[in-house]
Amino acid sequence: MKTVFNNTFKQAVRTKYLQVLSVILLLLFILIAFNSVIAYKARLQSFEKARETVRTAWLNQGPQNPHNSAHYGHFAFQPISAMQFLDNGIRPFTGAVLRLEAHAQNEAAFSPAEGRSELSRFGELSFAWMLQVLLPLFIIILCFNSISADKENQNLKLIAVQSLKLQSYVWGKVLSNYSLVMILAVAGLLIQLTAYKTVTAADTHIPFRTILVWFLLYAIYLLIITGFSVLVSAWVRHGKTSLVVQVSAWVLLMIVMPKITANAGGKIYPMEHKFDFKKASGEDRKKGINGHDPSDERSRIFEDSLLKHYGVKSLADLPINADGLLMQADEDYANLVYDKHFKRVRNNIARQNSISRWASFVNPYLSLRNISMSVCESDFNSQLNFLADAEKYRRYLIKKLNFSLAYDGSKTNDWDWKVTPDYWATVKDISYSQMSIKGKLENTAVEITALITMLLLMATAVVITSKKITVL
Repeated sequence: MKTVFNNTFKQAVRTKYLQVLSVILLLLFILIAFNSVIAYKARLQSFEKARETVRTAWLNQGPQNPHNSAHYGHFAFQPISAMQFLDNGIRPFTGAVLRLEAHAQNEAAFSPAEGRSELSRFGELSFAWMLQVLLPLFIIILCFNSISADKENQNLKLIAVQSLKLQSYVWGKVLSNYSLVMILAVAGLLIQLTAYKTVTAADTHIPFRTILVWFLLYAIYLLIITGFSVLVSAWVRHGKTSLVVQVSAWVLLMIVMPKITANAGGKIYPMEHKFDFKKASGEDRKKGINGHDPSDERSRIFEDSLLKHYGVKSLADLPINADGLLMQADEDYANLVYDKHFKRVRNNIARQNSISRWASFVNPYLSLRNISMSVCESDFNSQLNFLADAEKYRRYLIKKLNFSLAYDGSKTNDWDWKVTPDYWATVKDISYSQMSIKGKLENTAVEITALITMLLLMATAVVITSKKITVL
């Protein structure tokens, strides 16, 4: 196998068109590295500046009624992960700003891709895209003639009469080509890391452990692609046929199938119209989740409970401001309603995404794409985490403001009452949760299983093909 490995590697390195393609790939790695890192740095600076601006405005409100601040609201900004310079995933197309206010759960808005032309999407190319889509095309050009050329040149007859086992011969071809591919991939990764340290601050932390796991998954993916590319060259009689078959498979797996699975998800599990969602949630707030608990009746029961608790006959006699507690009670019920309806929507989106998830058992590109986005926190689950963190903070914020109105000295219907300027510093700023690498991988357990299954299938195919290669 060593002889086959060395000869195949030397032949590939000496091939002119492969040399040219390798140089082009390296130049693209450099271009994308600085483009991605500069874009990442700009997004990170915008995020930090926006957070600082909003927080400063919050702290400098001065004397004001807390309920006015609840309606003015606050803002949550989509956090930027250090891994996103490698794979920005769906981030350019998801809302990056969320307004947090009383009585409403808003949608995230102002995605980076809004208002851009189709051509501007090429500015969002990432190193992950290069490894997922472009490098497999290079692998096809590298491997399409690996074994079919030996058939056409009658070299297999010479191998058959020698002591070299055909399985060692096939593995030698696979591993030799894979070594060249990995040299380019590792070079590309080093270029990305160098650009990251060059463009960002010198003391910027690089999550090496996460990057190592992320790149290991890509190494498995590239081995699968290389193995099957060499196998196809063994399964067909001529190199031209092998090239046509593999390029057709590349188009199907990388371009056609992702589009089909996305469309299939939307057709099989269609999303309800926004109008229907608002109508259903509005009805539940007005009439109650069970349909027999109207808002007016809920408010009356709550008022009666307050009067009974404090032993008074009217809201005006309460030692607190009932308005704050009534608004918080309504807020708590609205949260139940929103949780019910948003859970239905998110479950439906998860079912839509499950189409591509299970399709990854026949398409390694789909599995790796989902895993990569998850590790880099640029997938749909990461967007949900952002929305969950923002909603958790919204509930904390509104409750604190309502309780301030209720308990900090105002009376019922006293809407002119104001807190002192130093009150706003007691309201903590929003914080975002960080998911461990273990949690990220657990979210893509199906895709990881599919990737490992595909690797085992490729290895099995090598063994079976080696036994039949003499008759191909």
